[in-house]
Amino acid sequence: MENESEGALTGYRVLDLSDVKGAYCTKLLADLGAEVIKVESPDGDPTRRVPPFAGDVPGLERSLPFLFRNTNKLGITLNLQTEDGKQILRRLVESADVLVESFAPGVLTGVGLGYEALREINAGLIMASIADSPY
Repeated sequence: MENESEGALTGYRVLDLSDVKGAYCTKLLADLGAEVIKVESPDGDPTRRVPPFAGDVPGLERSLPFLFRNTNKLGITLNLQTEDGKQILRRLVESADVLVESFAPGVLTGVGLGYEALREINAGLIMASIADSPY
């Protein structure tokens, strides 16, 4: 007998293309049962380098701020500057319900992955863009 608990968002898929500005948002969605896929660049999320580290030993898999904000998430590394990386993201978008991103305005559109392009792939996609406020 499987002992998997279900949450309010079980059955939903979220793509997390955010940095620290959106990581807690997507953590909450994962904690509520959504399947959250953290998409990182080949360099990794910058938060991986933020102390404190587990056991006071620095390492990309040991940053406590990163680990806390990314609990219950799956992960994939994609280079969105390459056609392969873009194509893999497009395939993920086909089955996603929500996409959360925190790139500077226009960055995703500039690489052909803006909301209009993603909506062509999945008309029901909900996309949240989190940006720094000038205030």
